[in-house]
Amino acid sequence: MSINRHKITRFKAFAIHIGISSAIFLCLLVLLLGYWYKTPFFDLEDGPRAIQIILFVDLVLGPLLTLVIFKPGKPGLKFDLSLIAIFQLSALIYGIWMVQLARPVAVIHAYDSLYIVSKNTMINSDIPEPVANKIIGLEPTYLYVNLPKERESFNTIIASSFREKRPIQLLYKYYEPLKLTDVEKLSAIAIDIRKYTAKNEEWSAKLDAFLERYKRSLDNTLFAPVRARRGQYFLVIDTAKGEIIDYLEIPYIPGMGIEARVVPYDKLLSDLP
Repeated sequence: MSINRHKITRFKAFAIHIGISSAIFLCLLVLLLGYWYKTPFFDLEDGPRAIQIILFVDLVLGPLLTLVIFKPGKPGLKFDLSLIAIFQLSALIYGIWMVQLARPVAVIHAYDSLYIVSKNTMINSDIPEPVANKIIGLEPTYLYVNLPKERESFNTIIASSFREKRPIQLLYKYYEPLKLTDVEKLSAIAIDIRKYTAKNEEWSAKLDAFLERYKRSLDNTLFAPVRARRGQYFLVIDTAKGEIIDYLEIPYIPGMGIEARVVPYDKLLSDLP
């Protein structure tokens, strides 16, 4: 559509640009909040930072340049606006690329916790491309690291992972799909949350507020420690529906967690023949 540059003021040009940018931003917001950083990963994996990057590039950088440069009747205005569009588009593509590298692509049950793994970690960990491609989707994939139950083999694999500086959650040869209805597997890392919070009034109050907000009892509700970019907390899982409810913003401290496990920590070790 042809625009008469003599009839468009600087502020109208700015308004048009910010309107177009806002529409693009809303589409990207659906992608981020609906798929890449679904609840509770938005908070756990620093989703606000991803939003800030997109917001700055899309809603601030381009429109502000238009506001500064646009002058009705200015020679070469069309060329200047084209450069702004190219610059903004390039910056936006780069910003989206960085955000999608940082997004969580896997939640991995590895021995004592759930681990959230980013796309960047997944593709830079010497995991074969066909394996990585099966894991990486629009939403996080749930996996279980099924290590051998025989004690000698188990110890050999753990020792090898330390030597190779490969965290236990990236032992891809032992990946199996994890269903959030698999109470037996999840119970191995689950925490008795009442016992864990009993000695801390603030934590007990947070737990009660969480249960009240989601209208839940502790039946069919499992609290699993999760290690994320923001720290260690609890993923709250509805094991009947196989869904993550949210995360409980109470810090998970491994030393305290050992004492409050649903399945005693010593039993995990004694199960190895």
